[in-house]
Amino acid sequence: MQKFLKCMKGKHNMIGKRISGRYKLLEVIGDGGMAIVYRAVDLILDRDVAVKILRTEFSDDEEFIRRFKREAEAATSLDHPNIVSIFDVGEEDNIYFIVMEYVQGKTLKQYIKEHGRLSVEQSIDIIKQIASGMAVAHDHGIIHRDIKPHNILLNSHGTAKVTDFGIALAITSATITHTNSVLGSVHYFSPEQARGGLATGKSDIYSLGVVLYEMMTGRVPFTGESPVSVALKHLQDQVIEPRKLNPDIPQSVENIIMRCLSKNPIFRYDTAHELLDDVAAALSPERLNEKKWTAFQENEEEKTKMMDPVIANKNLPETKPDKKKDEKLPEKKKRKWWLILLLLLVLGGGAAAAAFTVLPALFYVEEVAVPDVESQEYEDALDKLTALGLEVTRKEQHDPEVEDGKVIRQNPVPGTKVKEGSKIVLTVSKGLEESKMADITGLNIGEAENILESKGYINREIIYEVSDTEPEGSVISQKPEAGEDVIPSEVQVIIRVSSGPEVITMDNLIGLTKEEVDNFAKDAGLNAIYETEYSDTVEKGKVISQDPSPYTELEKGDSITVKLSDGPDPAKEEEEEKEDETGSQPDELESKQFKAKLTVRIPKKNKKDPVAVKIVYSDMNSSGKVFAEELITDTKDYEIPMTVAKDGTASYTLYINGKEETTKTYDYNDVDGRKEQGD
Repeated sequence: MQKFLKCMKGKHNMIGKRISGRYKLLEVIGDGGMAIVYRAVDLILDRDVAVKILRTEFSDDEEFIRRFKREAEAATSLDHPNIVSIFDVGEEDNIYFIVMEYVQGKTLKQYIKEHGRLSVEQSIDIIKQIASGMAVAHDHGIIHRDIKPHNILLNSHGTAKVTDFGIALAITSATITHTNSVLGSVHYFSPEQARGGLATGKSDIYSLGVVLYEMMTGRVPFTGESPVSVALKHLQDQVIEPRKLNPDIPQSVENIIMRCLSKNPIFRYDTAHELLDDVAAALSPERLNEKKWTAFQENEEEKTKMMDPVIANKNLPETKPDKKKDEKLPEKKKRKWWLILLLLLVLGGGAAAAAFTVLPALFYVEEVAVPDVESQEYEDALDKLTALGLEVTRKEQHDPEVEDGKVIRQNPVPGTKVKEGSKIVLTVSKGLEESKMADITGLNIGEAENILESKGYINREIIYEVSDTEPEGSVISQKPEAGEDVIPSEVQVIIRVSSGPEVITMDNLIGLTKEEVDNFAKDAGLNAIYETEYSDTVEKGKVISQDPSPYTELEKGDSITVKLSDGPDPAKEEEEEKEDETGSQPDELESKQFKAKLTVRIPKKNKKDPVAVKIVYSDMNSSGKVFAEELITDTKDYEIPMTVAKDGTASYTLYINGKEETTKTYDYNDVDGRKEQGD
């Protein structure tokens, strides 16, 4: 188990390990301050799961572990299509883990970062799904406490699923304890959470309102230099109305957002069910232009109830007027008119003084130094600048050196002193510029390579293919196809080039039958032309000679000439029979037929490599005739049939790998009654 603990320090070393004997870790899919999340396979149920393994520094926190296990086990009871299911909670030698449903997709935070603000319809659809899951969880007494886009997963079908339901309290408290930071979560805290109060179902509703605000405006309601400054804004500052940032938002939807973001929980929706019902009807035509919602509207009825007992209590006894006091009342009013006049003069003088002292201070605008946000993510730069009260204008351009979504430059430059509210122009990279894929089909490969090189296509692969229709060296096809939008420096170009017609190597056909030659010619696409001649040495029906010689390179459709043996010449046999009958000497006295024996041995060092053997002979009937031409991998014996004239010679020459190896010559007397053998 010590090896297992060491693996936790290097997350990639865990890949391939088994947890609890059944969960095999395949790859890291998430890495946070509290845990590392792996995609794993459940070997028993044969399905992909997500395994969240707590970091070792949390293992010794007994209070955290107790709370974590209790809340995680409670969350296993939640079964809803918009909540990531928890399958298993376990511990193995002081390592704590949760096995959850594996959702293939991305977080809502990543999606917003990629797409900017979302459409009203898409935002409403996502919020309905989350509110539906939240309502079920609240019915089970489970509060999330950390609703934020980072904890919302979107799969490829657009289904939203909330993760970490029920364990956020343990996670948040432990993360703060061990890291002294709340980081991204503070942007979604409810005011009561920001002041350290108890989170309720209405706290989740506030956080969900922040998520809806961010989806529709592309930004969170409050930003700041530190988590503390953001938390204070949740407590004190009024949120910018969403429609001022995105006029496409209907009034009905803005009303939902503003009600969710009420600082006083009394004015928020009472339950997630009530929120879900309101969201479901928000886009109905009769609601799109409804009256703007404010907390005062909700409170008006309460004010009326408080005033009624004083104003309209008719059960009080009637009080009779005092005539003496009534008579003196006008006199008192006359005496005090000058006091009212004096008060007005004093107030007027005070107002005049304020005009010269207070008002200039009210209209004074602070100066701020423009921070350096170049090379930062646009969202981070936006948060930093807006926190200083600066207005940001975004421009975009392609840049081959700056990543997509990061700031290329800013105007004014960093360090410049500007008034609050000043405009800062950020030029943001769109990454490498796309262009239309060049058309190189039909071009010679050399010309095609030059074009691609000049246009910046650096990743190229050339594949040669046999082609009977395209000339050698011509581009047959390309991928990507011409006209596709590509980034030249990043795309891989696959070029298929013609190597011309298929090259065929001529076999050694000597000694084969006509049927065997036909099969070879058919398979190779060659046209065989046959001739015959008598032969005393080659069996009838077998090949005596061929043209071209073995190992010659041919193309499909070429012709080869094959000479087949027709057996011994009948006329010659008849003449020999007559001579035998008359007692005359046979032709053997004028010439002799014999077989020269030759053994070709393969050197031991070349046992694995084929050796090219060529045997050429000359005799009374032939000159420079090829007897054999082939590749051999082992020692082989050859018998060369030859005829030597009484006054002539016969010879053969052996070539190995194209080099003359040996020559053997015979005269009439050398073969008289002897069997010859060469080396």
